[in-house]
Amino acid sequence: MRNRAIYVIAALALTAAAACGGDDDSATTESAATEPAATEPAATEPAATEPAATEPAATEPAATEPAATEPAATEPAAEEAPARAVGAPVAAITVDGDPAEWADIEGLEFTMEAIADEEVESKDATFKAAHDDEFLYVLFTVDDDYDWNADDAHLSAALAVSWGIDAGAGPHMGAEEPERESSLGMVDIWHWELECGIGEEMGGRVSGPGDGDPGNDDACNFDDEWSTTPEEREDDNGEGAENSLLGVFTHTDPVEGADGTWFFEMSRPLQTGDAQDGQFEVGGTGLLALAYWAADNSSEGWDDAEHVQTSNQGFIEVTLG
Repeated sequence: MRNRAIYVIAALALTAAAACGGDDDSATTESAATEPAATEPAATEPAATEPAATEPAATEPAATEPAATEPAATEPAAEEAPARAVGAPVAAITVDGDPAEWADIEGLEFTMEAIADEEVESKDATFKAAHDDEFLYVLFTVDDDYDWNADDAHLSAALAVSWGIDAGAGPHMGAEEPERESSLGMVDIWHWELECGIGEEMGGRVSGPGDGDPGNDDACNFDDEWSTTPEEREDDNGEGAENSLLGVFTHTDPVEGADGTWFFEMSRPLQTGDAQDGQFEVGGTGLLALAYWAADNSSEGWDDAEHVQTSNQGFIEVTLG
């Protein structure tokens, strides 16, 4: 009886031990199933750090860089405008004051203005040039009324055609604004005061110098001169000095005070051997300035300063073709 009781007790002990061991295994399995869910970072970590969608757009310079640095559109505008220029083609010209032979020759149109500190009405004008094997020909036209007086040249129109001689000479009779008292070189001047009448030939080619220097035209005052400043001007009197100018003037309505256009037609040999003349050659370029005096500036006519000119805009380039 005692032995049986011991056996029953032992059996109960084994059963209780088995039940406790099953509870331990079950608790361990539940921990393994829930632990990964609490620590898994994979679903949120990439989204928080990914820069790929915004980084290229913030740093891309390609669309604006060329437009900001491209100079092509403005560079040409910074260059100086070319000088006023006109060609002198080959042509057969007779110096007689008739502009008909010049009809097919291209000219340069411009407005002449008063020099600084003078109040003189501006004048519209045209310049044309041509040449042959021996002579340079010039046609200078000015829109102005007809004024001519046989007794007083200051009551008639007057003009000057100037050519650079020395390199660097200024267009203001050898000087330049605003320092007209300082010479930059010598220029050649064809200075024409209309002491003879409409349609007459004038200049040293048809008249001698009289008692004056070789550049003087004693009969009609179409003189060959030189200057280095507006205050330093003389008839040609240097090495090889001469006057081989020829000129004839006409007007569209030669009645005193009538509106119209002056035609001043001139010629001179391309080469003269005169050191105080501009010299011309085919393919070369002469530097030109023009001036005009109107007779009705006052009741006494014009004086030296009362004229219009092209010099305020620099030389005009005349190229012999």
